[in-house]
Amino acid sequence: GKLVNSHTQNHHNTKSYFQAFEIVTCREISDYDGGTIIQEIKTAEEFLNADERAIDQPFYRVFGVYKPEYYKTRKALGDFYNVTDASVFIEEITGVPVHIYSY
Repeated sequence: GKLVNSHTQNHHNTKSYFQAFEIVTCREISDYDGGTIIQEIKTAEEFLNADERAIDQPFYRVFGVYKPEYYKTRKALGDFYNVTDASVFIEEITGVPVHIYSY
């Protein structure tokens, strides 16, 4: 798996509650109580540190980012093990190409 971050504006759909969509790299990590937590990974350092405690391969969570006037900030819309599938999902919603900022 790779470290991926992406932010796609949703300009073409003015009636949508979402101003943008993000792809965030996530890892399932063992916690100290014997369970697991999902950790969002933003930097290469976090990615390497998570490798030691991660249960599985990285996955990519698609978030819808709400417009500022809404009381929520964002909502998880789907999890994908393939970043291309996550990109296509956003393109199907927005109708615009998705640019991946880091690998």
